[in-house]
Amino acid sequence: MAEKKSRVVDYIILFLLAAAIIGILTYMLGRYHLNDEVGFEPDKGIVANPLMGYAPYAENVDKCQDTELVFIKLKWSDWEPEMGQYDTAFLESNFHIPLWKSQGKHAVIRFVCDDPDKDGGVDIPGWLLEATRDGTYYSGSSGSGYSPNYENEFFRSRHTMAVTALADYFNQDDFAAYVELGSLGHWGEWHARDNDGNSLMPSSETCWDYILAYTEHFRNVRFLMRRSYIYAVDAKLGIYNDVIGDQAQTDRWLEWTKSGGSQTTSVDEIEIQPYPGFWETAPVGGEITSGIDEGRLYNEELSSLLRQLEDCHLTFIGPHIPDTETNAYNAILRRVGYKYYVSRLSTTFSFADDSIDIRLDWENDGSAPLYWDWPVMIKIFDHSGTLVYWEPLDLKLSELVPGKTITTVTKVPYLDKIRDGLSVGISIRSYDGKDSVMLAMDMDREIMEDSQIIYSYSQK
Repeated sequence: MAEKKSRVVDYIILFLLAAAIIGILTYMLGRYHLNDEVGFEPDKGIVANPLMGYAPYAENVDKCQDTELVFIKLKWSDWEPEMGQYDTAFLESNFHIPLWKSQGKHAVIRFVCDDPDKDGGVDIPGWLLEATRDGTYYSGSSGSGYSPNYENEFFRSRHTMAVTALADYFNQDDFAAYVELGSLGHWGEWHARDNDGNSLMPSSETCWDYILAYTEHFRNVRFLMRRSYIYAVDAKLGIYNDVIGDQAQTDRWLEWTKSGGSQTTSVDEIEIQPYPGFWETAPVGGEITSGIDEGRLYNEELSSLLRQLEDCHLTFIGPHIPDTETNAYNAILRRVGYKYYVSRLSTTFSFADDSIDIRLDWENDGSAPLYWDWPVMIKIFDHSGTLVYWEPLDLKLSELVPGKTITTVTKVPYLDKIRDGLSVGISIRSYDGKDSVMLAMDMDREIMEDSQIIYSYSQK
């Protein structure tokens, strides 16, 4: 009898051991499938994202419909028609600012005092012209106009007030993204000459006053200068090239960033400094040259133009851009801005702490980074699409430049809700939640709760 009881106990023990082993195996096998690795290719097409791409004139409603940026070139005569009276109504109506804000667009701003044209008009306010009367009328192949005396103390003080008022207007929200430091020279491009070829630019020291009018008052924008002047290099500002397509002038612009140089003013020289890796820390803008016939530029010269774009690492291009009907339109757009993607994803189950390690290798297949470090969030969804876990990633988008790989690892607690499957989503949104970035990955763009799904697994 005792022997039978002993056998029963042995059977029970064996049964329990078997059940335990089966349970352990089931536990391990149920989690082993979470060990996976997959690679991805970048999307070589066009991915529309905020703060990059074309920036046509904001007045042109048709051209701006399909762009993320608009270009506002504001003449001082339009901004302050009466001394101390800033015409925000004109600013908003002429450049359709309420419309562009409602569509989530952002702006490139350039304030100008001298905008040459065939009519030779004056682009500073009439009251300021009467108060100063010490500028220079000019006429040349690029147009005619009036270059004010930028050294005039009254002119300088009123300029600071005008730019401050403009900054106060745009600081109300984040509509303005890029500010090109204009004001000086023809078209605000920091070069001006009289009919005899003499420079009309102020001294290098005076230039600082015009720079500070912008940098001390505009908030949450990125500044750009026409060349790699000492001011831009010291402050790590962006630069812009307004003759893209002209190989000789673009080569010169690039040579300045490599070797430096100087620019003659009316009294001295402005130092141009080498700016290695200029595009890695600050944005590059520019526009297509108007000096080459478009028929030739967008056909015979297109390959040269595209090489120039790649060498300059542009984030935006405008206001002069090709028509959408040209073959060049998309070819140019593909070479502008950032294109973030995940090149490799791996999931590893950790039995030690009952969690899943999700490793992501991040790369940028574009020409430049995004210069705002918007939060990057990883989100985990269960098999039914319910969000069950989320966590910010330790990833600075401004540091993810082309040619670099940044790896993030997220430890996700194993939850019963993901036993039957999970999806990994990525969300990149501006701090106010109005803008979102799509990853440039060659895959279906499935969206769950403002997140782009890059990986899914299901046991069923």
